[in-house]
Amino acid sequence: MEDILRYLLSGLSYGMLLFLIACGLSLILGVMGILNLAHGSLYMIGAYVGLSLVQQWEVPWLLALLAAGAVAALVGLIMERLLLRRLHRSYNQQVLLTLGLVYIFGNAALWIWGSFPLSGKPPAFLSGSINLGRYDFPVYRLALLVFGSAVAAGLVWLQNGTRAGAIVRAGMHDRDMVLALGINYPLVCSAVFLLGAFLAGLAGLIGAPLLGANWNMAFPVLLSAMIVVVIGGLGRIEGTLLGALLIGLFDTLGRIFFPDLAMFTIYAVFVAVLLWRPAGLLGRVAIEDASPPVGLRIAPATSRSKSAMRRYAFVAAPAIALFLAPWFVSGHLLNMLTEICIFGVFALSHNVLFGQTGLFSLGHAAFFGMGAYLAGSLMVHQGVTNFWLMAWILVPVIAAFAALAGLVALRTRGVYFLFVTLAIGELLTSVALKWVSVTGGSNGLYGIPYPDVGFAAPGAFSFYFLVLGILGFTAFVLHRLSRSPLGMALQGIRDNERRMQHLGYDTQAVKLLAFVIAGVFAGIAGALYASYSTTVVPSYLGAMMSTLVMLMVILGGAQHFHGPLLGAALIIWLRFAVGSTVPAWWDMILGTVFVLTVWWLPGGLASLESRFRRSPR
Repeated sequence: MEDILRYLLSGLSYGMLLFLIACGLSLILGVMGILNLAHGSLYMIGAYVGLSLVQQWEVPWLLALLAAGAVAALVGLIMERLLLRRLHRSYNQQVLLTLGLVYIFGNAALWIWGSFPLSGKPPAFLSGSINLGRYDFPVYRLALLVFGSAVAAGLVWLQNGTRAGAIVRAGMHDRDMVLALGINYPLVCSAVFLLGAFLAGLAGLIGAPLLGANWNMAFPVLLSAMIVVVIGGLGRIEGTLLGALLIGLFDTLGRIFFPDLAMFTIYAVFVAVLLWRPAGLLGRVAIEDASPPVGLRIAPATSRSKSAMRRYAFVAAPAIALFLAPWFVSGHLLNMLTEICIFGVFALSHNVLFGQTGLFSLGHAAFFGMGAYLAGSLMVHQGVTNFWLMAWILVPVIAAFAALAGLVALRTRGVYFLFVTLAIGELLTSVALKWVSVTGGSNGLYGIPYPDVGFAAPGAFSFYFLVLGILGFTAFVLHRLSRSPLGMALQGIRDNERRMQHLGYDTQAVKLLAFVIAGVFAGIAGALYASYSTTVVPSYLGAMMSTLVMLMVILGGAQHFHGPLLGAALIIWLRFAVGSTVPAWWDMILGTVFVLTVWWLPGGLASLESRFRRSPR
């Protein structure tokens, strides 16, 4: 009996910490329509500020708690006022911008506090324990339960028992009507964002004895909070509290009774709830579809004219240059060109979903990483080095997995599709970490050789031509796809899916086919990258790789077929340039590129090039 009570209290106290983190994220997304993926960074800022005040400046713990919340609130208010206010319901741009802030805040924390994690201790007045039969239970965890319950009660009263709460509830359902009544709803939104950021900062110091503080903790914290928000449902504090307590219990009990499966537990619950009740268990607000990609227009096929011939010349010139490059560039530049070609295949595959179909996925790296692991395992464990034989194995396996993942993900819409694909990628990352005998766990697979391509001895030179040939094949096939009846159907679904349904199209089947095609080409890119990098690690499957390819697509210009290639070339060149000069600045520079792309280049580089070619000057 004492064991059961201790397990329950441990799970509930951890769930209450998740509630303190997630309630602000839920309010901000439900009230403002802003998916703030930098919410985990606000938690990190609160943890670092609070621990620094307590440990270095010997500030009383309660004052440090208020200061941590205040600093996080100030940072959040600046974010909302300067960057996020104009992006209401523009989830695509919100994701890119706030992910850029995650990179920036993480790099800044690394500079200020260093790479060594900080650990927190409960304050002296909460450092004891109480006896539960054979075991002692920390007083701090009980205090966390009490404090979290008080915060939940206060927020429920604020939401359901005050005029401000009535305005918030009305704005969740009909923002335009609230504005028409003369209510200063933007001010209400700023107050909600301030409150959510303040609670995240408080949670940072409160959670420090349990989770500590380190510079790269923002994204794992965000994932936990996002799962809580989706399970509980947007727009209701009660739903967030229920979701947090359920996840806290499932996670704690899973780690105790099923340690090998603990990492899969919360993702399984997350996907099951989302498929059963897309608005969450107690959700009051169903998120509308994500806004369509900015400026997405793939030019229709035209007759052979002078302009068409100029386009062919525009394609032929870089193709010839890439073909001749190995005889004129150094080995370092050849490596860079190889990586550009690989990520060009990856970016083109992602644009089948985002650019042509309008599906905003944060799990596309799952196929990339799966292809890398399959190729690496075949070469390292099975001794299969012939690339063409590997391709015959890779393509059907990845196609089958993409079809299965698509059947799950495509049952949701809009930003919920983003959540499900994100969960699929993180679930596969967990599998890679746990399946040590096949994947190597956190160490990954290493020592992966160049494949045997058949026309030359394995090496960097022959591998480059293999990659270049596959890039050309991918570009040809996907370009023909964009001009085919299937491509036109995908673009019709992107622009108005309901109209396509009325015209008799089975839109789910068409989207599933796009999902499989995109997954197969992403898997081929991953297989190539395994040999290029000689190592495969779990991060190849995760959200950071997915966001990197998303940046390539949007930076290059999703509305132009060659835009993703431009974006891939720029990002890889930038990484090589920064890596050889100031590698410690990479995350800061990459985050800045994210932010500037949203603010100054929503149409991408290809739109600038197109405008330049059309300009009479």
